Amino acid sequence: MPLTKIIEVSQTIFIAVWKIAETEEFFFNSLQLLSEDELKIKSIKLQKIRLQKLACRAALAKLLNTKQIAITYSKTGQPQLSEHYISFSHTKNYVAVALANIPIGIDIEEITPRILPLYTRFMSKQEIAGCDISNLKNFYYYWCAKEAMYKWFTKKNLDFIKDLFVDKKNNKGVINNNNTVQLFDFYFENHIIVFCI
Repeated sequence: MPLTKIIEVSQTIFIAVWKIAETEEFFFNSLQLLSEDELKIKSIKLQKIRLQKLACRAALAKLLNTKQIAITYSKTGQPQLSEHYISFSHTKNYVAVALANIPIGIDIEEITPRILPLYTRFMSKQEIAGCDISNLKNFYYYWCAKEAMYKWFTKKNLDFIKDLFVDKKNNKGVINNNNTVQLFDFYFENHIIVFCI
């Protein structure tokens, strides 16, 4: 099982990273999912997305030390557990899962030049002015931070430029001018993970 790493942020906050190398059959045989969740996953047309969803549940199972994963979804589509806060993210062959006793959001991305023509669509002029635009990792920090903040906030229809502000220097994010979150980041194998609490 390619569980790449588990990070213990604190006694109540954990991050798991999983590199997908398994089949769907492996995941379905090794996990006990709620029937609604299993049917929802099986109904997804793209195999890559089904594997990502299953790997998220396998990583969560490792964090919880159980095979039984009882995920439901909020009205706005966020995965949830009855006794913990969780957040999922995926990119190609990797998934990242956050588990905490407080609201949390996470994002994982592979660092590639594809982001270069897009940064003005998610960064404000103030953020761009304070960013070293010669460093590709900086653009991904902002993107991942805003994705994580979006998941933390759990409400839809946030504008990435107007409603989400990232203060990279102080590792803080501000949502809708009144919700402040702490941002954390780490890098591995040409990937970045940012999570917020």
